[in-house]
Amino acid sequence: MNKAIRHWLVKLHRYSGLLLSLFIVMAGLTGSALAFNDEIDAWLNPQFYHVAGSGERLPIDKLVGVIEHDYPHARLAFFGIEADSNAPLQARLRPKKAEDALAADTVYIDPFSAAVVGERNSKALSVAPQNLMPFLFRLHRYLLLDKTGAIISGSLGLLWLATLLIGFALAWPKHRNGWRKALSVKRGAGGFRLMYDLHRSVGLVAGVLLVITAFTGAVMNLPDVARPIVSSISPLTPPPKSSTSSGDTRIDWQQALTLAQASMPQATPARIARDDKHGIYQVRMRKPNDLQDGGSVRMFLDAGDGHVLHALDPLKGSAGDAFIGVQYGLHTGQLLGLPGKILVAFLGLLPLLFTITGIFIWLQKRKSETLVRNRRLHKA
Repeated sequence: MNKAIRHWLVKLHRYSGLLLSLFIVMAGLTGSALAFNDEIDAWLNPQFYHVAGSGERLPIDKLVGVIEHDYPHARLAFFGIEADSNAPLQARLRPKKAEDALAADTVYIDPFSAAVVGERNSKALSVAPQNLMPFLFRLHRYLLLDKTGAIISGSLGLLWLATLLIGFALAWPKHRNGWRKALSVKRGAGGFRLMYDLHRSVGLVAGVLLVITAFTGAVMNLPDVARPIVSSISPLTPPPKSSTSSGDTRIDWQQALTLAQASMPQATPARIARDDKHGIYQVRMRKPNDLQDGGSVRMFLDAGDGHVLHALDPLKGSAGDAFIGVQYGLHTGQLLGLPGKILVAFLGLLPLLFTITGIFIWLQKRKSETLVRNRRLHKA
């Protein structure tokens, strides 16, 4: 690499890293926790994940009626359905009027008795047990600023991606026999050498995985940028926009679930939503060994007669569908199951290591440069 180019790349890497330090440490640590979101949330709030009910589950329409009666100022956005048959159903609510604020936007309801067993506000600025994991998620993805925060976070993620790639290029050994030195940490050589070796060797070993994490986060947070680029290379299958039947909803929630299950008997429903405006039910289906815990197949059913309008399985569509479909599973590690989640949790700790070692290297370099400058001035 040209010496002048390397000089400027070092500066870019150093100062972009310093600029991003708070963001990447926050994103990394919250990401580590979110890799085990459901496990931590279940430990903090067992009532949200298990009920002692037994017998037959009530039709989902009975639960819809309870929600509509008990929360008259809210509309039901969707029901989340856990894989555990003894878990409550999760009802996500939206205000009927945009100016209204809901005290709770997530309600947990017993599928055997229709009793509400818990509720929380996922947008609460609180680290109380019932709010901690939703708070960490919103901080991680949205910087607590909703869509604007997602754009900022995605843009910072692209800058972090560039910083990683520059660091990877700078750390790459010039010769094949230089890999052993590049990946080793020399002992007893002083604090600066220890920090430098850790920064370089860990970056080389984990660099590719961190690049994937930064890239997938940016793709998910900047869909208005990513999707047009992807579709220009490989077409993305659009979801159906409206019912093909005469209009009014004729099948109920339970019928929609039953029809979706019959269409994909090897899968289980993970979420159901109804779009009354367009006359469509959307059911997210969870396949065995799926790309993500919440299911990757989106099934659209006509709310008039119940026929399947389309089933969007990212692995059965175009290359673009597959690319978009694997982003969440890659980012969270869910694509690889438990080992993937453990790996993501570990990767989330590395930005803190890079920040500590990077700041130490920067301060030592500044100190050295100041000493050289002072000697030159003294000689002059």
